[in-house]
Amino acid sequence: MAIILGSATQVSVNGNSNGIVSANWGISPQINRLWQIGSWSPYKTMVTNVVNVSITMYAGAGPDSITVTPTQSCTNSLAYITVSIVPTGCGTSIEGVDDTFFLSSYSYDKSDAGGFGQQSYSAQKWDDGDEDCEADIVYVSAPTYVMAGISEATITADTGLDTGITLDGGLNVTGEQGSVSAGSPSIGTANTTIYGIATVVGNGDMCSRGKTGQGSVSIPLTPIYL
Repeated sequence: MAIILGSATQVSVNGNSNGIVSANWGISPQINRLWQIGSWSPYKTMVTNVVNVSITMYAGAGPDSITVTPTQSCTNSLAYITVSIVPTGCGTSIEGVDDTFFLSSYSYDKSDAGGFGQQSYSAQKWDDGDEDCEADIVYVSAPTYVMAGISEATITADTGLDTGITLDGGLNVTGEQGSVSAGSPSIGTANTTIYGIATVVGNGDMCSRGKTGQGSVSIPLTPIYL
């Protein structure tokens, strides 16, 4: 294990390093073992390496708004961010990331009426492998394209609070929730939730005193191999 020093670590999203609160990254190998009759050992082990990043920053600190409309042809998703993480610490050497990632989700949170809004971006990319089928472990090559599907969004926010999520206005569905309990001063809440299809994400409100809200967008990604 290594210790990372946050005050000395450099993180940027689309070239912007302001207002970043936290950064997470890692490789998630997707393993497919090809089993064979008469043996406890797999014939081959197929590995697809997916690199994941997640960045949280103060709302409005960047990056610029990102279009999250679905891919219309055999091309890569246009919803992507460039992330650079250069960790500094002690112990074993620490490898960061410096690459372009396809956006998989966006979220906004301002749970304190007197606090500040934050927004989070999660993204991923597929590492290219050598695909040497003679080896016992075969690292699969990166997909030809990574296509984006329809971006479903959920918003629960006070009127006038910008969560950074733009919806396709003709496709929204509304729900309502309320709760209250006994006691003093016995204050409850009532909220309206909007379910819709997102077209743009980013640059929500940081301040908006007296208002609270949350929003989230999920962007399904489909790797295409040709």
